[in-house]
Amino acid sequence: MYLSKVTMKSSPQTAQELAKLQRNGVYASHQLIWQLFTNDAERSFLYREEIGATGMPEFYVLSKTEPQANLPIFSSVTKVFEPKLDKGQRLSFKLRVNPTVCVKGEGGKQRRHDVMMQAKYSVKNELLDAQKLKMHMEQAAIGWLSNEKRLDEWGITLDCQPAIDGYTQHKVQKKRHQIQFSSVDYQGMLTVKDPLKFINQYAKGFGRAKGMGCGLMMIKRA
Repeated sequence: MYLSKVTMKSSPQTAQELAKLQRNGVYASHQLIWQLFTNDAERSFLYREEIGATGMPEFYVLSKTEPQANLPIFSSVTKVFEPKLDKGQRLSFKLRVNPTVCVKGEGGKQRRHDVMMQAKYSVKNELLDAQKLKMHMEQAAIGWLSNEKRLDEWGITLDCQPAIDGYTQHKVQKKRHQIQFSSVDYQGMLTVKDPLKFINQYAKGFGRAKGMGCGLMMIKRA
């Protein structure tokens, strides 16, 4: 695997790309990152978008193939990413993920719903004030990440309740189709229980909407 930090150069072409990001959010970011992998037939990367100190977008990209260098709008630093982890090792983490829950609707069909919006819907008849409603929604998101079966599949445990740093609802246009999903930003501490499971999951990404900037976990040794 390769881990890259990608920043945008100042140029007229960059200004055009920034305008696209403002219009179409994460799908424009997805198309932008694809420019680093034009030789790949299928998407083989995860990415996380942040705003840098200069106010410009910057991207952390995990990929199976090495991204192209010396592109007109990008400046990138790439290194081989082969983390050596031990059972019982503690890591701090940040994760932007798309948490969903399956709900049976009319006709018995299962449909995926945003965990936090589903939590809000579940108490629609209760007179909760804004603060209590926010706490209820955040607890649903924390419960999703803390699910023991999910954590076991990922090869980790959480050392404490994770913090929620952000919740964003995305609405983007992909050709003739509109895509809607949400993302939640978590941070916290984890312990590696099965290094092989964790690294395999890490390479695949966590949760859904991985092509839209979700699923890349940023980790640091505690």
